[in-house]
Amino acid sequence: MEVAGQPQVSALRRFLVWTLIGGAAGVVATLLVVGWMSRDPTPPLTPQIFENAHERWKSAAPQDYDIEVKVSGPQAATYRTEVRRGQPQAAWRNGEPLVGMRTFGTWSVPGMFSTISRDLESIQRRAEGRAMPGAPELILKAQFDSRYSFPQSYRRIEWGSRRGSDAVTVKWDVVEFKVVAP
Repeated sequence: MEVAGQPQVSALRRFLVWTLIGGAAGVVATLLVVGWMSRDPTPPLTPQIFENAHERWKSAAPQDYDIEVKVSGPQAATYRTEVRRGQPQAAWRNGEPLVGMRTFGTWSVPGMFSTISRDLESIQRRAEGRAMPGAPELILKAQFDSRYSFPQSYRRIEWGSRRGSDAVTVKWDVVEFKVVAP
């Protein structure tokens, strides 16, 4: 015996269930696509990878080069440095000249290796239980140039940052590296 209106309620219920299932599947698919598209392919950095790259740079380093590095994160900027006879001669931040001779070397390749080295030392101190109070946990990623072995891409991710956010990421990418004839 059929109750009046029951087939309509059952059809409505099926429609609502399938609509919810479809909506949930759409949300999951969207999250997967967004996650895949925003995935950073830069490989994790280990002390051994760093040391190998640094040694290759020291043996292959040109004495005269111009380098441009795009930095993103809390203090985003584009840096350009001129290195001659192995020494930084001039540097610019967002097209404006840097005036302190000490700051010229920060965005030379040796300066970049020095920055990475300090971050690796911080990770080592944490592993040994000697981390500074309040120091964030670091995750480092890097990719090195295949010819000269300079840090082509570098990612520094701070977990538990003092700034109060969950993670702060500083990224740099070399957008131009040009060997200059002496």
